Amino acid sequence: MLHDGLVRVVVPVTDPGDLDLQHSLAELVGLLPPEETFEQTLHRIVLLACRTVVGCESASVTLVEDGRGARTVVHTDDLSIRLDEAQYRLGLGPSLTAARSGEGPVAIPSMRAESRWQPFPREAVTIGAGSLLSLPLAVRDEPTGALNLYSPADDAYTEDSRATATLFAAQAAVAIANARVYEASRRLAEQMEEAMRSRAVIEQAKGILMAERGCDQGTAFDLLRMASQRENVKLREIAQRLVDSKTQAASPGSA
Repeated sequence: MLHDGLVRVVVPVTDPGDLDLQHSLAELVGLLPPEETFEQTLHRIVLLACRTVVGCESASVTLVEDGRGARTVVHTDDLSIRLDEAQYRLGLGPSLTAARSGEGPVAIPSMRAESRWQPFPREAVTIGAGSLLSLPLAVRDEPTGALNLYSPADDAYTEDSRATATLFAAQAAVAIANARVYEASRRLAEQMEEAMRSRAVIEQAKGILMAERGCDQGTAFDLLRMASQRENVKLREIAQRLVDSKTQAASPGSA
């Protein structure tokens, strides 16, 4: 259930261990932001995590926002999102600890034997989790979130798989940071392009009014602004209507 209007990606998982760490890190390094959206980058990360870290059967990424709010941006299955949302609802859990503190990995070898973060471990058992590994995602020592690895089995993560997961998460954090920067830059470019288009059509509309009414630029703009307020429509849309009406009137066969 999505209550915040966010788009979350659900990713199918293959058997773990079919990619070694070296290949996975090479693929993460190759996640060039211009080639993927932010969500697609996260999609790739959780998929690679499940294929790389032995013991991991489902995964998710928790991101922390300003004010320390947390949300799941991508998850592999029902188990991972239910476990994440249980922690958000309770306001505590290993994923939140790793995401907010930047320290880790934070591990629960056995949910049934865990005494920290109660009542989350008890609820996790009922959901179907046996063990968990949450790894902080941090760039330049600034925590931004956590990579959460889940398994229905107890003691799913060995010392070797924890070491693999730690190296993987460090590179994943860089890939996520790069994707965020690119996404912000892309949105800014789109906003600037839209602003330029809006300005152009408004200038056209002003020119039409100046020619028709013999007024100056300021008066023409005021006429557009008053029409916008009167109709409760954006100024650009009012201007576009005027330009379109004149274009259609001037086209062949419009008489």
